[in-house]
Amino acid sequence: MKNNSLKALFMALLAGVLFVACGGGEKKALNRMLLDVADKDEVIDATEWEQIAEFLDGQKAHFKDFYKDGELDIDEVKDYIQNFFENRRPPKKIDIQAGRRTLGVNFYLERSGSMVPYDAAGGDGSFKAAIVGMLNKLPGSGDDNRIYVVNSEINAYPRGYSQFISDPNIFESTKGIGDASSTDFEAIFQQLLDKTGEDELSILVTDMIYSTKQMVGVNPQKVFAEAQGMTNAVFKSQVKEKGLLIVKMVGSFNGPYYSYNSAGGQQYNGRRPYYIVVVGSNANIARLTRDEAYIPFSRFSELRGYEDMYLFETDDVYKPYYSLLLENEQIRGRFRTVHGQGDQIRDIENVEVDRNSGDLRLVLAVDLGGMLIDEQYLLDIDNYRVESDDALVIKEIRPVEQKDVSPAERKHLGKATHLFILESEGIKHRQTVNIKLMNRLPEWVEASSSDDDSSVGGSGFANTTFGLKYLLQGIYDSYRKHSKGEPYYFELKLGLDK
Repeated sequence: MKNNSLKALFMALLAGVLFVACGGGEKKALNRMLLDVADKDEVIDATEWEQIAEFLDGQKAHFKDFYKDGELDIDEVKDYIQNFFENRRPPKKIDIQAGRRTLGVNFYLERSGSMVPYDAAGGDGSFKAAIVGMLNKLPGSGDDNRIYVVNSEINAYPRGYSQFISDPNIFESTKGIGDASSTDFEAIFQQLLDKTGEDELSILVTDMIYSTKQMVGVNPQKVFAEAQGMTNAVFKSQVKEKGLLIVKMVGSFNGPYYSYNSAGGQQYNGRRPYYIVVVGSNANIARLTRDEAYIPFSRFSELRGYEDMYLFETDDVYKPYYSLLLENEQIRGRFRTVHGQGDQIRDIENVEVDRNSGDLRLVLAVDLGGMLIDEQYLLDIDNYRVESDDALVIKEIRPVEQKDVSPAERKHLGKATHLFILESEGIKHRQTVNIKLMNRLPEWVEASSSDDDSSVGGSGFANTTFGLKYLLQGIYDSYRKHSKGEPYYFELKLGLDK
């Protein structure tokens, strides 16, 4: 506590020194720029950092304390920015993405017998198009990335990244690498977790069908229990530090399909699901949708064959901008803002119900952009939990419309994309309202899972994966154990006082 106080005092003194050194006019211009780029979303991405650096370079004579041996001192500027925002009301912690390295990528392609038909000559090419399209959106030199072929083993792809991208049949060129008759998911997931460094992402393309060498004649429930236990055990130790995104894709399948209890394959020509799995540190998962260099890669919904996605993480990976609005046609009742909040209104007082309707309705503007969460999940009010002393519910979530952007409300809207309509019968005393987007296995996981894949002619075969929900449930259980109760993606806090 004492050290924190001394540090705060030092930073305040530093800010005073910099004010004198920089000159009032130039410092004010810098501060205005900081507010423009970071006050709403609390992020300075790589592009915004370059804008700040370019401004400082143009005013170098006025910002001598930011330079060392003629070069911009990144740490000195970062300290100034953090101190500037921490001393505002309300204080904020800024995510500064300056000087960050391009992430290295470990790409893993499952080459099992049931994967080969996705890139068959008789298919429509959607599988290869999606994979190449995704990899080409990664920044940096592709040849710096590492490619592995996985099945019963994990082996490096011998021909390099450029050859992999241009290869007309990626499964033909990887023939003979490992044993394609089974997939060691325990080893693969362990590698994804253990070998993904702080400056790396790992990407796995797989059909997510749990298979071992001895499954013929085994009760499927035993197989499912084994699969769920395996993923639970593998993920239990590292889930606090790493996030995992699973993207459901669909592509053409032309070739033999091997069901769990059959030694031979059944010919199938049609659509089949497969999955893209992305693993990275919590910070890097959040970076994918914040850093301009990675935003094109993060748009998985634009890939050919995209269907759904789900992000596993422990708690609070996203911190969206949000503010109560003061003038909107859907507001009912009366209230007054608590002083000293700036443009983001999160605390109100003297809250009274509307005299005509007898209830209270608040409008909360929230930025739901830049999240690796499927839009349908984001907009479902049943996925939110409202914690408050007096009953308060979300009646509706709708996009911000032009009619909402009045001159008076523009500053409160900030970068918000949606409005949350909150309703209550009244507030009896001062309280904190917590609104959380809960992190639950989405309905599509259950709908995409099959307990029996023995008939390729079945009605659900084209859209389901054998045992999928058990594999993913094991992963989810591991994340839940390390969460504070039920996992959630983000939390919005409001202060309401009678």
